[in-house]
Amino acid sequence: MAEINFNQVYDGVTLALHRAFPKAHIHGGVIKQDLKDGDFNVLPITANHTEQMGTRAQHKPVFDVIYYPSKAGGRTESLRVAHQLAFVLRTIQTPNGDKVHCLTFDTTIEDDALHCLVGYPHFVYVPEPADPMENLKIE
Repeated sequence: MAEINFNQVYDGVTLALHRAFPKAHIHGGVIKQDLKDGDFNVLPITANHTEQMGTRAQHKPVFDVIYYPSKAGGRTESLRVAHQLAFVLRTIQTPNGDKVHCLTFDTTIEDDALHCLVGYPHFVYVPEPADPMENLKIE
């Protein structure tokens, strides 16, 4: 098991979307052109770091997975995709093979687009800084 970082979780989310929706385009960031019905956009929202006891810390990256339905499908299509996404994004696999579980999944429909806020909290090892031998004082 390797150290899991923010980019690996992001890649795991986009890979899960590619597997579940092979015909859809998966974007990341601002879309200026070429947006089509059925496309996804994955935006990082927050990346929290909380120190824990000992040498552990909790990271919680949160992403906004946006789905753009067709005009004909509208809210019905968005709700159908939201139901699918709840299962597709439940557990993702990073490119390194690590599995990360989604513990928060909230959906809203704003401006005719489906927004799914997904959070993947996980623990990481934080090594304690060691004093080099040359800095130690002998009494």
